[in-house]
Order: sequence, then C-alpha cells, then structure tokens
Amino acid sequence: MQNEVWTILEENESQTVWDKIYADFKFKPQYSKPPIPYDAFVFSLPFDEYDIQESHNWDLAEDTAQDELIISFLIACLGEDDYLYALDWQHTCFRYNPRISLATKANPAFTISLEYPDGYNAYFPRFYPDGDYYFFVARDFSWGYFTHPWLKKFWVFGEKLMNLFREQSADLDLLRVTRGNES
Repeated sequence: MQNEVWTILEENESQTVWDKIYADFKFKPQYSKPPIPYDAFVFSLPFDEYDIQESHNWDLAEDTAQDELIISFLIACLGEDDYLYALDWQHTCFRYNPRISLATKANPAFTISLEYPDGYNAYFPRFYPDGDYYFFVARDFSWGYFTHPWLKKFWVFGEKLMNLFREQSADLDLLRVTRGNES
C-alpha cells in the first residue's frame, strides 16, 4: 500500500468496515429526500457539521484548493498509519494514502476483479458531496470526514481534524452549523 495512492478493498474487508459504519455511527442512508429533521449519522464522539450549500468556492471541479487543504488535514491526522478508508456508499471502497497524489492514478480506473471478471470503472470518492455518501475515516474510526449527497453538508469528528477545519474555515468558505456532543 505504501507506494500506491489507493487500492480497492477486498469484499470481506469492505463488509467489515461498512458493518462498523452502520453500527458505530447509526448510518441511515436515504434514497430520496428525507423528512426534516433527519440524522444520517449519530456520533458518540464530538463532531462539527458544515453546510456548503451557500459556499461559492465548493463545486464539482476537480483538484480544487479545498481538496488540497482537506488532503493536508488527512495527512496531519494520519500519523504513522499508511492509509485510511475512503468509502463510497454502494460503490467501490478503498484504502487511501493521502501522502501520494491522487493524480498518480486514473479516476475512474478500469478494474477487473473476481466479482467483475469483465471489469468496471472504479471511481475514487470526492470531498464534495455530489450525489453519493462519501466517508474518509481512520482505520481505528477515531476521526473522519463524512458527506451527505443532497443536503450538501459534511461532518468531521476527531479532535485534531475538527481543529484543523475550525482553524481554516474561512479559507474553505465554510459555515459550521452544529457542534455536537461536547461537554
């Protein structure tokens, strides 16, 4: 893993990770707009929620300044680990090493597997919530970044990651709407 920006999770590892997301974060995905109020996730740890609907700097463009800043936050939180999980709900999931540029691998990447011997295009998740639930989470699930597809919101948890987003919220054009589970 050390020399690759990402590798696709094997089915058993992917299932283990998703089981933990569903159990630990009470993940409740919706296929259509849910009634308000609605909690897609329930955090037992402190978290911050950000709304980017009104942000002018967040868009579907690739390789934005926001992406680079978020990648730097993930690297800062990674410590000695060589990867975190990058998950795309109901799609391909990855081990991700943010220390290596995403530009080193095609996106989408054509992939052949035992499950799909004719191959398929694997799309690496985005930091911008563009229609899917995306999760970037530490291997031990102590910190992470979760997105919601149509609410155009994301959540961060883990003290270090939360502080990095708070310190750079102006540069990211962010409005923090909720600070949760803090004593």
